[in-house]
Amino acid sequence: MLRFLSVALVFFLTGCTPRHYIVRQPAGVTLSLEFPNAKKVCFASSADSYRVSPAAKNRNGEWVVHTTRDREFHYFYIVDGRVFVPDCQYREKDDFGAVNCIYQP
Repeated sequence: MLRFLSVALVFFLTGCTPRHYIVRQPAGVTLSLEFPNAKKVCFASSADSYRVSPAAKNRNGEWVVHTTRDREFHYFYIVDGRVFVPDCQYREKDDFGAVNCIYQP
């Protein structure tokens, strides 16, 4: 029971899902995902035919990816070997029934 209450308190204080940020820059787009306890995070997008690319972890525990593409693309993350789709404004189901985020400039 104490373990359940501890987990519930953590979710209440931090939220259920990791935060996801998109920053538009002159040279493209930077995407950040707050997932400090992850051991490995990768990023895949339609901008490069869904090639899986490693994300870099910064000192704040955010995993960061930069892309030079500033047009619409679809994307998702792979966190510790599992597909992860963050809360994002635009989503779609792909041809295989999975959900992807959509970046729209």
